[in-house]
Amino acid sequence: MAIFKGFSTIDKVRAPYTLVDVELVKRDLLNHFYTKKGERLMKPNFGSIIWDLLMEPEDTVTEEEIKEDIQRIIDTDPRVELNDITLYLMDHTIRADVSLKFNPGNEEDVLYLEFINENEGFE
Repeated sequence: MAIFKGFSTIDKVRAPYTLVDVELVKRDLLNHFYTKKGERLMKPNFGSIIWDLLMEPEDTVTEEEIKEDIQRIIDTDPRVELNDITLYLMDHTIRADVSLKFNPGNEEDVLYLEFINENEGFE
């Protein structure tokens, strides 16, 4: 029996739109990460600053800011705990493999994040 139950129409062409447990938590986290911080009406602290870091230098300062933002977002959801973060910084692309432990149940999985500057090369 599912502990968490919700729905999403993302990546679905027809019903059922129901998501449960790990898949629901991952979708909720993806929604949080892929929203730019300050973009959500009436919730200025919701979202991620990673979008703003795409054009920053690929150095340890930027890497720490990304890791802190990932930790901040994971800490807002009591259904998960952060195990590890592996970052890949490439030409105007940030990729993170976020290892998570899901509560309850202690199931572990990886959340894959990718932030790409789609305006690269356009003037």
